[in-house]
Amino acid sequence: MNVSNIIVDFANTNKEFKTNDLSEYLSGKIELSKKMLSWHLRKLLDEKKIFRISKGVYTTTPKIIFRPVPNAHSIRLYKKLKAVYPLLDFCVYNGEILSDLQHHLSYNNNIYIETERDATETIFHFVQDMHERSFLSPKEDIMSDYIRLDKKSFIVKPLVSESPIQEVNGINVPRIEKLLVDIQCDRDFFYLQGQESLYMMQNAFANYNVNIGMLLRYASRRNIKPQIEKYIKEFV
Repeated sequence: MNVSNIIVDFANTNKEFKTNDLSEYLSGKIELSKKMLSWHLRKLLDEKKIFRISKGVYTTTPKIIFRPVPNAHSIRLYKKLKAVYPLLDFCVYNGEILSDLQHHLSYNNNIYIETERDATETIFHFVQDMHERSFLSPKEDIMSDYIRLDKKSFIVKPLVSESPIQEVNGINVPRIEKLLVDIQCDRDFFYLQGQESLYMMQNAFANYNVNIGMLLRYASRRNIKPQIEKYIKEFV
């Protein structure tokens, strides 16, 4: 049996595997340098026999890429914002995209608008002038007392620099790595924090392609890297 077949057999018996685990497994069967192991892994990646989940972590089953489709409200708002403030960066999404990760579904019809910190108040007033219910970085008490998740409200908050975002249908929306971190630390997501957020993290790793390096870099920027590392050890 050649090296590639041995690696594929190992991969098929492990849902996910790390390079170190594979190297240890191979050491009892054949003599192979790290350089040659890397070559074989690249070859199998090119042949789509294995797939990279993150640095040094592989699987034989490609996972879904989380690409939330923005609704009509989000698209219209994004276009208005970019027309008036073309130099600002925005990330706009509807709260309903969270349902794909949730265990206990809680309908969320809020529209979240993230932009550069210095511009949040300007954007808040811009949305308010459109006669829309808008809130600027609301705390838990405001969320509880004044914001109904089943009614459309606009929540404006800072867009952290180097946030993991992606373009879908012409507008910037969050990547899954951004959502997983924001859910843990943003005050307007307090209702998801605790056991539900852990389930969402577990569900994300089980069903979607999560870039662990990107997740940890963003968690570091939000000052919760140790917490996220702990969860990764549990779920990966």
